[in-house]
Amino acid sequence: MIPQETIDQVREATDIVDLIGQYLTLKKRGRNFIALCPFHTEKTPSFNINPDRQIYHCFGCGKGGNAITFLMEHEAMGFVDAVTFLARRANITIREDARDSGRRQRLDKLNFAHEVAAAYYEDLLRNSRYDRVRGAYLRDKRGINDETVATFRLGLAGEDWDGLIRHAAQKDLTVDDLSDAGLVLKSDKTGKPFDRFRKRLMIPIQNLSGKIIAFGGRTLAKGDPVKYMNSPETALYNKSAVLYGLFTAREAIRESESAIVVEGYFDVLSLWQVGIRNVVASSGTAFTPQQARLLARFAKLVYLFFDADSAGQAAALRSIDVLFDAGLDVRIVRATAGEDPDSLARSGGAAAIEAVLGESVDYLAYRLSLSSAESLIEKERLIKEIADLANRISDPTRRALLIQEAANRLAITPDILTQQRSMRSSGTPSTAAGEGPVLGRNESEFEIAFVSLMFNHPAELPTILERVAPEDFATPHLGRLWAAMEVHYQQHGSLQVDRLLDTFADPEMRALVTQLAAQDWDPAVVESESMSLWAAFQERVRRRVREPLRRELAEAEARGDHQRAEELLARLKSYGLIDA
Repeated sequence: MIPQETIDQVREATDIVDLIGQYLTLKKRGRNFIALCPFHTEKTPSFNINPDRQIYHCFGCGKGGNAITFLMEHEAMGFVDAVTFLARRANITIREDARDSGRRQRLDKLNFAHEVAAAYYEDLLRNSRYDRVRGAYLRDKRGINDETVATFRLGLAGEDWDGLIRHAAQKDLTVDDLSDAGLVLKSDKTGKPFDRFRKRLMIPIQNLSGKIIAFGGRTLAKGDPVKYMNSPETALYNKSAVLYGLFTAREAIRESESAIVVEGYFDVLSLWQVGIRNVVASSGTAFTPQQARLLARFAKLVYLFFDADSAGQAAALRSIDVLFDAGLDVRIVRATAGEDPDSLARSGGAAAIEAVLGESVDYLAYRLSLSSAESLIEKERLIKEIADLANRISDPTRRALLIQEAANRLAITPDILTQQRSMRSSGTPSTAAGEGPVLGRNESEFEIAFVSLMFNHPAELPTILERVAPEDFATPHLGRLWAAMEVHYQQHGSLQVDRLLDTFADPEMRALVTQLAAQDWDPAVVESESMSLWAAFQERVRRRVREPLRRELAEAEARGDHQRAEELLARLKSYGLIDA
């Protein structure tokens, strides 16, 4: 929505040291500045700001980025809001083309519609006509006090079929505006519009900027088969990318580095009311990758606190893989049968919640507690399930640690899980050890050093980019980074780290970039090290492809496939693996 040249202008006009210095106390150290990291608790500064590259990187928690991503992480802004903030700070006017300007106006109209609706619902709840709802339902039945009502902006949709429509018309909002916001429906028979929400307690859903983007409505009508009605997805609201309560909980989550994930709105409200503030809701569904990455911006540890019934257990298990994949540690709270977070908070207060959190267990302990694993059939089922989970975790280190820990607890060798994982991912049994580019940590560390050196010695980059391809990397995320570096260099003729960061929406990839760029290399040895690492990199690539090619060549010769044998010989010669 903002032209790239404007983003570049904003970036060039912003000094990252000045910006971060408004939020943190900085100390000069050499060419850089250091501070206590705002994203995790620490006593010794590990947050490093590099004014030359206009980036930051924390060597403690791994967070990194540029001026724009700092605002996104620290102030929970969206990308557009962060750029707009910096533009105003630098007195830069953001000009949008007609299409983008129209879209922005439409989004502003949707935001306004939600705010008008929220205020309307709040006023109705305060109306004496609905004293029974505030008293008998909220206070007496649900235990929700006025402070919580005000904090979460709870409201009421009344009995009128078109109450919101008539109120919104006074604010210059049309039926089409309300329909686009998901607040109005039209009769199939008559085509007449009517309010989507009626006779419901209204629970606003906010984004990270605090703007209301949707509603959840809890029925107050006896016999209504639809207990909860939620807003449909709109241009503002993508359910899979939102966590209820995160706006109010984010500072408590950041401070404690942990989040309690519950299922429902009232679970959040009740825990918040008793003083447990680091709580969000997944709205009764398993976690999505977007939600997991969003939560990982603020937390390191997640407590899954779902209902004790089978549906709650299933939701917990379905959430594990995406949370692991986002780099979060996960513990599962085992509630007493018949209890849920809401009822436990109301009956036992904060002490009861803290007690069950203290008794939480990790995934493997929880999964094993659901099954005795005494029979061979049950043990086989567990092995397949854990292997399938490992298969969905993209980070190789987290995947390897899960496999090792599971093997220890199941009293099996890690090979059994690894082989099962290979069978499930490829559909065929795994081949002999050593086949293909299965590499250990040393290979990854070597490739990290190689790419880091390219950031610090870009003079050789044009030559090396021509001779090293992304697929030459054994470590997938480094291959992805190398591909982005190649495109960036072709577009800009240089390697500008702060601009390269904008290529990645994934915080883990941004952290990888800043980690590599922040490494210190001795200028006296950087050129010789560059050539040495490049030569060693090429040799490792050759070694990695040599044996598979030789095996395939032997198989082609054995079956008399001379054409394929000649192709393989040519490839071996091109890699310098045999004499030309």
